[in-house]
Amino acid sequence: MPHTQQPLALVLDIGTSSVRCAVYRPDASVLPGTAARRPFAFEEDGTARVDTLRARTEEVIDECLTRYRETAAGIGPIAVVGWTGFAMSWLGVNGEGKPVTPVYTYADATSAAYAQKLRAELDGAGKAEAIYQQSGTPIHVAYAPAQLLRLAAAEPERLAAVAHFQTASAHLLACWTGQPFAPVSSSEAGWTGLLERSRLDWNDDLLALLPIARTQLPPVIDYANGNSTLSSPYRRRWPELSDAHFCLAVGDGAAANIGSGGVDPSRLALTIGTSGALRAVIPQVEGEAVPPVPAGLWCYPVDKRRWLVGGSLTDGGSLFVWLLETLRYKDASSLLADAGALRADSHGLTILPFLRSERSPGWANDAQMTISGITANTEPAHIVRAVLEAVALRFRLINQRLAPHIPADSPMMAGGGGLQENPLWRQILADALGRPVHLTNIDEVTSRGAAILAFQALGMAEGIPLPEVIETAHPQATASAAYALAAQRQEKLYKILL
Repeated sequence: MPHTQQPLALVLDIGTSSVRCAVYRPDASVLPGTAARRPFAFEEDGTARVDTLRARTEEVIDECLTRYRETAAGIGPIAVVGWTGFAMSWLGVNGEGKPVTPVYTYADATSAAYAQKLRAELDGAGKAEAIYQQSGTPIHVAYAPAQLLRLAAAEPERLAAVAHFQTASAHLLACWTGQPFAPVSSSEAGWTGLLERSRLDWNDDLLALLPIARTQLPPVIDYANGNSTLSSPYRRRWPELSDAHFCLAVGDGAAANIGSGGVDPSRLALTIGTSGALRAVIPQVEGEAVPPVPAGLWCYPVDKRRWLVGGSLTDGGSLFVWLLETLRYKDASSLLADAGALRADSHGLTILPFLRSERSPGWANDAQMTISGITANTEPAHIVRAVLEAVALRFRLINQRLAPHIPADSPMMAGGGGLQENPLWRQILADALGRPVHLTNIDEVTSRGAAILAFQALGMAEGIPLPEVIETAHPQATASAAYALAAQRQEKLYKILL
């Protein structure tokens, strides 16, 4: 390789609202002119169409590689492919690798009763906490166990047609390599709720309660060990990737943490896109047991050396989008300006922000959106501010559970479209959590994190700079005091209803 060239990474970011692709330099910066994007959305029942996902992903790779050929000739070869998948994703394929189910996701809207039943069964047997600590996840509609039970009860013929289960990204990799199925990373396996954390393999205790066999599950390996070879049709379609090292996909939350600079407990990552999460990376100490899961939170592997500990909300930016559509507002900026002119918690509203059930920290499968306190004087700006505050109060609870496991002065790095474009929300979060919220100079933290992980897989990620802070929201004492009272009011409503 000429000394002027540098190995590059092609990065795929398969998210809940879009599929993105870009080429990255070894310093984790995007090669200008290579980024491409296609919109993508879940169905109303929380599933995703695998044919649509595959088409959008292949289109975005096509466009990215076209841009690479046009703008980056001679800069360097694509040495590695890194990518993220929305967590969680799960589908069944037949013996030939053809999908026989849709992609089941964390936004499942049909399996709540089965999650309740399994949780009650484990509670009754005194096994719920042990399973929670084994898997790193509670029994909830957002994970595969409840969804598999629903599939067996409601669609037994469909379940009988499944030869192998896959994550969505593993299925795409199998399609591109000409295989019926592919392995999954320990990162993505953790997001299914079926992993045994101490062994980084499937959980036998859980499998004994579910209508599937271990032989239907793919191998679980470290994301860095993918190294697949494209089939002939795809080698011709994407010649630049013919000799690239293919990593396995990691969960999007893990990549977002790494991309925002949250590579260890010294930095928290707060991300709000369609959903939202607050998390930190905890190292695995050699020779010691896996870290315990804090009550109400989750713990997923990044790889065999690192754990991602935190909590998530099913609805984050999706709530603001829903409000704009429901209120029929086309000018989001004016509505936010009106909301920003209000004092903290001055609207008289108490909101439980659960459009699609609750995840952390209460994991209420049947939670619904509730707005209490509406009067004839309630205005759209009141509702908007109250929703932004309600989400912040849920993050306040997650922060309280996470705080004992991280340094007290760990800065909180903000990422995701919901926060980058909304300074009001960043300020509300700083006030509600009592921590400064730092906005960095990185627009695509998830994609950047996947690039860093990809270069780490090649052993060449030394010297990648941390993101720069470009703006900080500092907590304000008066607003923080108001939100402390608002949190008590929200918790009272939560206990009454849930």
